[in-house]
Amino acid sequence: MTDKQEALLAAAKAYYDRGAFVQYDQRSMDRVLELTPRRRKRLPPEAANSQYIQFLDCSGFVSAVYLQVFGYELPSDLTWHMVDLLEPRIYYYEVTHRETVEEMRAVEAQVRALLQPGDLITFDRGAGSGHVVMYTGNGEYTDCTQPAGQKDSYNYVEHKNQIYDQGGIWRRNLDKLFPREDSALLQRGSLFFERIRRFAVSRPLEAAGEILPQARIRMEQARDLWCAVENDFPGCRQAWPGGKVTYTVIVRNQNEGQKAVTVAFAPPAGTVLDGAGEACLTLAGGQAVRLDFSVTVDTGNVRLWLEGPAVTVNGLEIYAHPVLLGQRMEEAERQAIVKAVEDGLAQGQSALEAAARAYAPFGIRLESRESRYAVTHFYHHDSTNGAVLSRFPQRPFSDLAVYSAFGGRGVITPEMGGGHGMRLTYISRRDLQPGDLLLCMEDDFGKQAYGSFFDGESLLGRFGPEEEDRALAGEELDRFVDSLFGRFAFVLLRPWQGHRQS
Repeated sequence: MTDKQEALLAAAKAYYDRGAFVQYDQRSMDRVLELTPRRRKRLPPEAANSQYIQFLDCSGFVSAVYLQVFGYELPSDLTWHMVDLLEPRIYYYEVTHRETVEEMRAVEAQVRALLQPGDLITFDRGAGSGHVVMYTGNGEYTDCTQPAGQKDSYNYVEHKNQIYDQGGIWRRNLDKLFPREDSALLQRGSLFFERIRRFAVSRPLEAAGEILPQARIRMEQARDLWCAVENDFPGCRQAWPGGKVTYTVIVRNQNEGQKAVTVAFAPPAGTVLDGAGEACLTLAGGQAVRLDFSVTVDTGNVRLWLEGPAVTVNGLEIYAHPVLLGQRMEEAERQAIVKAVEDGLAQGQSALEAAARAYAPFGIRLESRESRYAVTHFYHHDSTNGAVLSRFPQRPFSDLAVYSAFGGRGVITPEMGGGHGMRLTYISRRDLQPGDLLLCMEDDFGKQAYGSFFDGESLLGRFGPEEEDRALAGEELDRFVDSLFGRFAFVLLRPWQGHRQS
């Protein structure tokens, strides 16, 4: 096996090894279709951890592997186009569904004979549907898809996340594409299934350039190391100037033998490291370690967020997610705002109207109509699949929206522009802070907009265009927050950050 193939397989294995931290989302594509801001194909596998689920689909997975190893952008992102556009194409077949068993066996023999590690097998089901897998050698392939018999990782009809114990990356025997029993040749997933129109084998490895330095480290010095960086302000929870942030570097030796490990940590800009920034240790086979590094945020730091610290494990750069910065609301001020909103709701005001009045004494101006946020926070686009929205350039101190906390099935995302930006792909109750406002829309102009206010325990307000004001707590609250990416659009407002000067 060549070095390029070894590096490619090491990256594919790294995504596979993230387990449930990488989930499949069929409608995660970042393009002007029905979509959601979830797929993160430009992030390395180490970015997926217990705090940040990484969502991929089949084409996103193979694209991510080639990007991480070679910096090579596959020439297509749509599987049904990959059949034609992935180069060089070394095999092509149009399925007639009149093939005899002998003819299908002959095609199988041809495909098996030419496959090399790193090759992509792509099939077109028609009607804008397809699948792509990566051959990894020894009669196996790796792909990204949902668990067999399960719904997609997000059920957009029921507005419910389907987070499975099994992650979205799978290793399978090539026999699944060419079943060994003649009666099973046409089963779902095989290349002669009734919906398959055509399939191809491509070898992008020949078009890719040299192995990137980090990819070489992943397959050499950092081989068999599972690494991640977590922090104590994940999601859209905010640290503050003068406060502390703790980063936890997790390293696990997946080999059977001992492994010498060196962890280096450099603090983010605008912070000061508390203590040493390096640790050297030896891990036994299967052993894991958690190392804490604490930083103090400069009191004059007015950035929107802290970029991730520079963390390396045996020279491999381990992606660390940014941490949001914000103003710390004093408890007495928080209580005054919460009480004012609760009183306003009791008097028949909407959550947004009550919040606008509650924040006004602090010099923070809010719109009193939810529909205004449809036009002040999002661009409107027409497409053949209907209207979609994209986020305006964000100005958290003035537009009061939490950086990264927006989305929905009708929202185009920053991934389209080539940069991953800073955005959430999953949100839970833990991400809400007292005083926050959740605004949702079920149409592109905000005519069906509704909002709610978080008091620290409950969401107060409306949770559908035609609903009356009420309170959500406990499991009911969790189900609503879980539904946000399935709604047309949502944005999280944190008005208190407008009290801070940029």
